[in-house]
Amino acid sequence: METNLQYEDLLIKLRAKLNEERIKLWESPFTLPDQSISESLKDLSKKFATELSLPDNDVLSALHELQLHSIDRSKANSEFKETGLATLRVKATVPGDKPQVLKIQQTLESVGKGLIESVAKELNVSESRVKLIYNGKVIQPAPSLEDQGIKNGVQIMALIMAVNPEEAKKEDRMYLEMKSTRDDAMLLSEYADDFEDEEYIKLEDQSGKTVELPAAERRALMVGLALHERGRAAAKKKDYPLALVLLLEADRQLSECSSSILASVDNVAVLQLDIAWCYLCLQSLAAAGDAAARLARAERALKRSYGEDHGRVLAVKGTDANERALMMRLHLLQGIVSFHQNKRDEARRLLEKAETELNSLRVDDGAVTALMELGWSLSCARRGLRASRGDVAAAHHYLSDTSDARDLQRRKHKQDRESKALGICEDGTPVNKQLVDALVGMGYTRRLATLALRTSNNHVAEGVRLIQEQPELLEDIEEEADESESPSSEESLVEPDNKLVAELEAMGYSADEARDALSRAHNHVSGAVDLLVAGEAEPHEGMDTTDAGNPSTSAASTDKKEKHVKRKRDDKKKREREQALNRLTSVIQHDEDDHLDTSLVDEEDFLAQYKSLL
Repeated sequence: METNLQYEDLLIKLRAKLNEERIKLWESPFTLPDQSISESLKDLSKKFATELSLPDNDVLSALHELQLHSIDRSKANSEFKETGLATLRVKATVPGDKPQVLKIQQTLESVGKGLIESVAKELNVSESRVKLIYNGKVIQPAPSLEDQGIKNGVQIMALIMAVNPEEAKKEDRMYLEMKSTRDDAMLLSEYADDFEDEEYIKLEDQSGKTVELPAAERRALMVGLALHERGRAAAKKKDYPLALVLLLEADRQLSECSSSILASVDNVAVLQLDIAWCYLCLQSLAAAGDAAARLARAERALKRSYGEDHGRVLAVKGTDANERALMMRLHLLQGIVSFHQNKRDEARRLLEKAETELNSLRVDDGAVTALMELGWSLSCARRGLRASRGDVAAAHHYLSDTSDARDLQRRKHKQDRESKALGICEDGTPVNKQLVDALVGMGYTRRLATLALRTSNNHVAEGVRLIQEQPELLEDIEEEADESESPSSEESLVEPDNKLVAELEAMGYSADEARDALSRAHNHVSGAVDLLVAGEAEPHEGMDTTDAGNPSTSAASTDKKEKHVKRKRDDKKKREREQALNRLTSVIQHDEDDHLDTSLVDEEDFLAQYKSLL
């Protein structure tokens, strides 16, 4: 790493000198027909070596490399004007090998799949292992290169997934991980309105208070948050190629949400920092421009979320010690980006600031052990000590108080949801949860107990009488409520979401089939897939012909059958949600403030490397 950085440092200095003196290495007198080293280039090398106090041989070798790149770029520009063939430089990160740069020629009108195939062929790997990234976005197979912003001469990052014998059957693990996470989060978001008494993913501010999500943006938010957490889990395992792809997809999802929804939380800022960190760990120097833009966005988002001088955090938590860990990483990354942009004074200032912040975050190993013996995790112990300036007792109290305050907010939020799910009595008062629990304790189902108390205006005796003597009345009331809340079969057909149509088309279904299924399934992907797999839609009301000669018998049979089908469908939805939740939670960090913690080891390593170059 350090050798690569030293060489990159040399190239940065030489580019700056060439620009300063307006020297064009691809023109005479510096070039020769056979592209060998000219005397003029040697003279220039000696001059720069003296001015920069560097070895002449190193400077000459680097100048010749820059010259060859310039000549290639000039030829590529001429060829592009004549033939329309764009020359793309692809820097491939292959696990276990040194990064290599490929030259791929494609027309910009060709689709992304062609470029993916060309890179895979050059590297002798399967297409499913190749992920191409340009300007902070994963290159998609279907759109043209031009539509994805790719121009002649640009450099593209290629990530190649590692495959060992144990993973030979999982070559497309990166795609499967992302698709599984996205599908699970989407499943949970789709059913969020159908089951008011259950909640699987939610967004919280610094105090633990739930941020309400508008239905129109819930899917993108939940999918984005789930992908972000999955990406962070991959980064913790140093699987940076997988992490970067997941994080970029999370960014794409969250970019569809209004900024006002995310203003009170730091998720967007942390996501930008995580993406920039992956760029650094993958040594993707060509991504410096995108990293700079993301870090500027992160800085703005942190100011909005935390308030000026962290005032909002201090008001809620009483300390901003752990939030300073994010600021330290922000300043470290900004300093590194400034270095690669040859802004040395700015890089030095930011790295010194990051070093000061890093030193303030150090904690005593013995104090960490003491807190862990009290039952706190390593991450919690470090955060507690930073918040209490190293005092073990104060750290313990801080962690306990923070945990209690967050639990209180969550209990309140859960109570509000439960109250909403229980509904309103006929006289307008809320159904009493304690009375519902009392009836459940007497052996009645929660559904019947709730219906009885709604009808009896929270009178327990009357509720019991209704359950025992007039259960059919409660059933009728429930059916009337369901009918009033749900549209007719024709009205229930909704306009299909074009993005979901595209997803089903990618699975092999026609556009018409996909649109019809999504329309009938209310844009629920899983429901649409069920309809497509079955080859039919849900039966319409009144289509049952069990006893065509006896209308009353037929209607009763139909009602009974429909209720049975509905219960089975609800049970299936619940199982699907629980399975999706188990898959997500198996790989997602459960510590809500984990993003505020760092061991400082990696940060110290990068800080030392870049400081040595300055």
